[in-house]
Amino acid sequence: MMAAAPQTSLPKQCGSWRDLKAAYRLLNNPAVDPDAIQDVHRRLTRDACAKHAVVLSVQDDTYLSFNSRAHTKGLGKLATGKGRGLVQHGTLAVTPTGELLGLLDEFWFRRIDAPEQETRKQRNARWRERDVWSDAVRRVGPAPAQTRFVHVMDRAGDSLETIRACDEVGVGYVIRAKHDRRVEDATDKLWSFMGKQSIRHRMTVSIGKQTDMTGRVTRRARQAKLSVRFSRVQLECSWNHSGSSKEPKLVFVVYLSEDRPPKDVDPVDWMLLTGEAVTTVPDAERIVEWYTRRWVIEEWHRVEKEGCRVEASQLDDAEDIKRLAAIISITAVRMLRLRDLAGFTTKHKSVRSEAKKPSQDPKALQEAVPTSWLVVVASLAGTDPFELTPRSFWLTIAKRGGWIGRKSDGHPGWKTIWRGWYDVHIMATGVELAAERPDLLEKCG
Repeated sequence: MMAAAPQTSLPKQCGSWRDLKAAYRLLNNPAVDPDAIQDVHRRLTRDACAKHAVVLSVQDDTYLSFNSRAHTKGLGKLATGKGRGLVQHGTLAVTPTGELLGLLDEFWFRRIDAPEQETRKQRNARWRERDVWSDAVRRVGPAPAQTRFVHVMDRAGDSLETIRACDEVGVGYVIRAKHDRRVEDATDKLWSFMGKQSIRHRMTVSIGKQTDMTGRVTRRARQAKLSVRFSRVQLECSWNHSGSSKEPKLVFVVYLSEDRPPKDVDPVDWMLLTGEAVTTVPDAERIVEWYTRRWVIEEWHRVEKEGCRVEASQLDDAEDIKRLAAIISITAVRMLRLRDLAGFTTKHKSVRSEAKKPSQDPKALQEAVPTSWLVVVASLAGTDPFELTPRSFWLTIAKRGGWIGRKSDGHPGWKTIWRGWYDVHIMATGVELAAERPDLLEKCG
């Protein structure tokens, strides 16, 4: 029911008081574990991963804000210090070509202020927010046989403990560096050392639009021309490192810097740490391409918040919100997979390969959506339900939401899709009700 009308409230999704009461009982039950809710989906995702030699385990976190819910229990402060909410940390399975396979792991926590007058020893002994990245590596665990997991993370995941967790579990990693560590027996710093390496290649990368928590655009989409350097580097532990080992760590580094950034724009400066061997230009291109796949998870967050409206929940306990978010997260994965099936993948183009071609296989669509939806959308598109392709299905819903489809319009956005999706949901519900009571249709003539 939630997948059929993801952008509506729980009472509208359930339809009847009986179903709504049952949903509330499920979400309010302390014996229900969010991990258990997602268990089948995660196992199916791992089965899908087993069909690929390499799968990118894309990690990221996002803030679920509930500022207007003053009486909701169990929430914590947000990073800005204003408002209350939860931090959600997810790991998606994505192929190197950008296909979303599903959700590998997800958990939620609240931010807690450090105790006053806390010593370094006390701080190092307790769990801290930076540990979520290594925790996620261990929670996901080893890949299926014949498959290799490579964890892809942004700057927040830059930690030697995260790298060591990947080595411990036996998985790879591509992490954008945040810390300018000492390198090569403390003879230099990371950025200085890599800046001295010769430029080995130049490439163009698509930079995606980025918005803040209020929806304000903080980074415009553009094409960036980058210089590429790469080298093997020995990272030194900091003197106050709190991890289990203070041994230096050998990694490969791919450094991308923008030659001529536009005015009033922060230049691209990516320092990518990886355990994969990088000795040639194609190796470096592969690492950059894998890192750009990280943007799939930002799209997933948008679907959760803008489309599935997880932050509009009226539940009054953080534990209940976690259970609801566990279901919504899977719904958002389904929406993204359906969009990708139609050929509208994440807007960031691959560094080395062409964008994924849209699927023209009607059978793929028939496996993804109910028959009633095929009937309704095919009628709107003026075609046979069993000849409807995924791309035609997606564009017909977009047109129902107001998308005109001119050359200058670009791909349909999520807000347009949500409007069309709700209209089709109402019509599909009518088809299902009519199929259940054909006797009433006969009485009405």
